[in-house]
Amino acid sequence: MKRKKILIVEDQLIITMDLEYMLEELGYQVCGVSTTYEDAISATRSSKPDLILVDIVLSGEKTGIDFAHEINRTYHTPFIFLTSHADRSTIEAAKSTKPLGYIVKPFNRNDVYASIEIAFNHIETQEADRDIFLPNGKHKTKIPVDEMIYAHAEGNYTTFVTTNRKIVLRKCLKEVSETILNSKKFIRIHKSYLINKDAIRARNASNILLNNGDNVPLGRAYAGCLC
Repeated sequence: MKRKKILIVEDQLIITMDLEYMLEELGYQVCGVSTTYEDAISATRSSKPDLILVDIVLSGEKTGIDFAHEINRTYHTPFIFLTSHADRSTIEAAKSTKPLGYIVKPFNRNDVYASIEIAFNHIETQEADRDIFLPNGKHKTKIPVDEMIYAHAEGNYTTFVTTNRKIVLRKCLKEVSETILNSKKFIRIHKSYLINKDAIRARNASNILLNNGDNVPLGRAYAGCLC
């Protein structure tokens, strides 16, 4: 499995060395260490980390909070704050940048591991709710979740109906629901149909009208899924 890349933005050498050791021991890849705002921006651009650990207090005029605002505007890389400051004003300033975590110094290996794993779980959940990846030979076709309307199974084949195309795969609906359309947005409404609940335009006791104009059957055993 490819190791997750983490950038450390911290100007205290001892803490940086401890973090590097912890992260490598936990199986992550440290893709860079920065001590200032400018270095951190450059490192983010060049190393493209999966996650950044950033101290709120940095060397120079600009802070870790300044860095976080710039990351949100330009790179959209998720980050966790490191700090020895847990006062109300600092926390409120940090909250405005929407970090994925907040590790207070001094911290230990378990603190770091728990915060990072929770952050990566949050990232993966967001991605699952945003994009769907359908097998396409050796590659995958990415489809925004809002464009996927429903899936219709016939035997071992399933047709995926999107806002602008249809894709047929050799997969049964059970496998589709467990591995591809496993977001909470998708619900089983018939033994042969799985739909995006956000695509429902209208319904009655036996049918559902979807946003693309298709009518699909509503199985009696699945009617409770729409409550």
